[in-house]
Amino acid sequence: MITLTQLRITIFILGILLFSLLQLAIPRRQFIKNRLEYMLSNLLIVFINNFVVAMVVLIPLKAAEIAKQNGFGIFHVIRLSPWAVIILSIVILDVTIYFQHRIFHKIHFLWKLHSVHHIDPMLDTTSGLRFHPLEIIISNFIKVGMVLLIGAPAFAVFLFEVILSTTAMFNHSNFRIHRGLEKVLRMVLITPDLHLIHHSVKRKEMNSNYGFSVPWWDRLFGTYTPEPEVDYKTMPLGIPKMPEKKDILFPGLLGYPFKK
Repeated sequence: MITLTQLRITIFILGILLFSLLQLAIPRRQFIKNRLEYMLSNLLIVFINNFVVAMVVLIPLKAAEIAKQNGFGIFHVIRLSPWAVIILSIVILDVTIYFQHRIFHKIHFLWKLHSVHHIDPMLDTTSGLRFHPLEIIISNFIKVGMVLLIGAPAFAVFLFEVILSTTAMFNHSNFRIHRGLEKVLRMVLITPDLHLIHHSVKRKEMNSNYGFSVPWWDRLFGTYTPEPEVDYKTMPLGIPKMPEKKDILFPGLLGYPFKK
């Protein structure tokens, strides 16, 4: 019988294939020269990060099992229906990632780690998976801490992780959505256009649209930017002072956060 981990990996691979094909068929922005070089570099980071996570003692799914076995967490004290617990767990974890993202933009050392994600000169499906291994480790333990605190069930953690990785690939993908449909989708999802604003070189735009799945937290907490100052197709992406190409690509990006 297929496990939750195997199912998650299957959905992950299908997501990469689907969004990659869409961006090749109907690109939103013109692909930059030698983009394949950057995509391969991003995929190498995915491989490294999966190896790093495998070495981590405790992951969110395992934390959920520990919480259940030992009765840890709020949801093991408060009596709610199973589906209410699942929905609330997903919502709480999603809000946690929203605030984690904001903190990584505000604290200098954390921003240096997170800037590895922002120095990609254009966005495509693989950009949604491009994170420094240290950021992945820190994020892992933030999620583990919240799972133990609330006592999130394993199925809720599985759903959350699937939603997080799938929406990250979706909203970093470079495919065109009809403007009318996009306006409807952005009411409930972070669309590629909305997240593109977050990758703008303009500080005000970069420090907005922190959500990965839904736009509601940005709207609620005052960090929502609906439109960029310049056109989506021509807006410059990255950070105000972009590093050399060797620091953007693997393996140089691993050492980039530690440069002065």
